[in-house]
Amino acid sequence: MSQLERFVVQSTGQRQSYYSRFVTPNLVRKLDWSPVVLLSGPRQSGKTTLCKAIQQDLSFGGTRYEYLTFDNQSTWEYATDDPIGFVDQLPTYVILDEVQLVPGIFRALKTKVDENRSAGRFLLTGSAQLSLSTGLADALVGRMSLETLYPLAQIELNVPSASGEHAYVGLFDSEDLERNAQAPLFIQDLLEGHVSTEFLPRPRLERDLAQRLVEGGYPVARTLDVRARRNWHHDYIRTIAQRDIQQLSSVRRIDIIPELARVAASQTSQLFNLSAMGQTLELSRNTINEYVSILQSLYILQYVPSWSNNRLSRTVKAPKLQFVDTGLACSLLNLDVESLWKDRVLFGRFVETFVLQEVVKQLSWYEGATSLFHYRDRDRNEVDIVIEKAGHGIVAIEVKTRATVRSSDFRVLRKLKQSSEKFIAGVVLYDGERTRSIDDDLYAVPLSKLWDM
Repeated sequence: MSQLERFVVQSTGQRQSYYSRFVTPNLVRKLDWSPVVLLSGPRQSGKTTLCKAIQQDLSFGGTRYEYLTFDNQSTWEYATDDPIGFVDQLPTYVILDEVQLVPGIFRALKTKVDENRSAGRFLLTGSAQLSLSTGLADALVGRMSLETLYPLAQIELNVPSASGEHAYVGLFDSEDLERNAQAPLFIQDLLEGHVSTEFLPRPRLERDLAQRLVEGGYPVARTLDVRARRNWHHDYIRTIAQRDIQQLSSVRRIDIIPELARVAASQTSQLFNLSAMGQTLELSRNTINEYVSILQSLYILQYVPSWSNNRLSRTVKAPKLQFVDTGLACSLLNLDVESLWKDRVLFGRFVETFVLQEVVKQLSWYEGATSLFHYRDRDRNEVDIVIEKAGHGIVAIEVKTRATVRSSDFRVLRKLKQSSEKFIAGVVLYDGERTRSIDDDLYAVPLSKLWDM
């Protein structure tokens, strides 16, 4: 069994599945030097399970973590009413789950860390980005390291699973963690300019790709049948609205959140148009902007900004709006494999969203600094994904659902290559069988290369 963390999913029966979570090596290394580590990400992405694995298998000088969650009402009330007293009675090493629910605790944690800056003292989890927890951002600056756990990536699903009551034993052996941290990942190789064309043909994905889109990456949802998964996703959005948004913001129209999420799902991979969305929902531009920003902070939606440089003109500045999980988006639109597969326009946009999120997940495991963009100009030339590697150049990715690659698919990639001082590589991902070198630094690559190791 791989020594990467085995993520546990409880199904409706007694079966358990274990998934390797590729964030684990970076997370464990940061616990070795940082007094506070925050693991953030969407609700139900696996943060609690990963932390409980750490609690079971990782110790500091023989001392293991204790686990507390602010989802527990009495724990939440104690910490909210008396944050200083609550923190004072904490053990030396503790996991605090869902810290965004108690924003008043962060300054108390700062005081405690300043008294004792031992590595790995506090492992925090949160289901909201720092923009919704300004107390955390301000109080723990210079004392805290960050990691993000997204819903399951396809490569995590592709690693052989295991089961058994001792599945967590030896998870954090340092040599195995280091070896797994070096596992070949397509996006990381691409950022280094490495694209191999020497491998056997891969089978086309075809309808299997639609199946992957509909299933999504939330571990629990993946264990359910179609109807139960759809109900789970709808309940998930209602819970976000009634619990997280109500607690973390001053939004009044909580009832509109599920419909807003549905409309956003229908517009994934498109330029974000405040006015059009406002007209659909009969809400003002300011209200739409506020609500979408909150859903972004809760890892439901994502803005992808426009990329440009001083050699390009007529660039469209609008960001694209993307859903973080295609399975959730499909459920909100009542799409199953058959209906998604038949609607080729919507299928194409969902595949773009799917690929973007696979890129986001792989970038979250990459130690170098990167930024994610899209490119579009007023002549409607566009590239779906542009990755900027700080100080080193860009990688451009175009996504196609076809099994055939055309010369015209590389036209805008060539434009970006000519306009960029540092161009690492351009790739057309397609539903084909082989990786082909088209030109210097330009390649056609099967979509499945994103997750095949």
